[in-house]
Amino acid sequence: MKILISNLKGKELMDIALKNGIDKLISVYMNYNETSLLDQYMTKENIKISTTNAIEASKQLTDIIRKSKEGNEIYVATDGNFLGSILNFVANKEGANYIYYCFYDQAIQMPKLSINLSETKMKILKTLEESEQTAILIGKNVGISRAMVYKHINSLMEEGLVGQTKQYEKYYLTNAGKMTII
Repeated sequence: MKILISNLKGKELMDIALKNGIDKLISVYMNYNETSLLDQYMTKENIKISTTNAIEASKQLTDIIRKSKEGNEIYVATDGNFLGSILNFVANKEGANYIYYCFYDQAIQMPKLSINLSETKMKILKTLEESEQTAILIGKNVGISRAMVYKHINSLMEEGLVGQTKQYEKYYLTNAGKMTII
């Protein structure tokens, strides 16, 4: 089954659904729920994202995509608003089959992007999920030398996934880091 998960309404949504032969539409929204022309042509599920917190919205959208993936082909269509941006990120992270970005009246199929983090970097992110930690503690928790901790931490900081406290003693997981390990 081809499932389209989208925060769009209108012509672009209709074009993407018809072009790809979509069987089911999952419409995600925050503030309102409108019916669309597609309602009469396919199964539709409406899911309200009930938060403006990026982490919580990411968790909700991750759950939607993961539940939908089982044996299905996943299409995602978004715009540039808050919900669309988070949905686009989650779709890439969760490996949606096709991702469309809509800008005004254009629907553009986007290339798949991936988050390529080594097993060690993922361990660092997960250990920082528990609490702020020093490089020594990170090394102990992950099982690597302090020199390797600094190498990985610097890379994770450049990617915006880890931050450093004002006293420069401890490291913490940023919101982008939290979204990455959901």
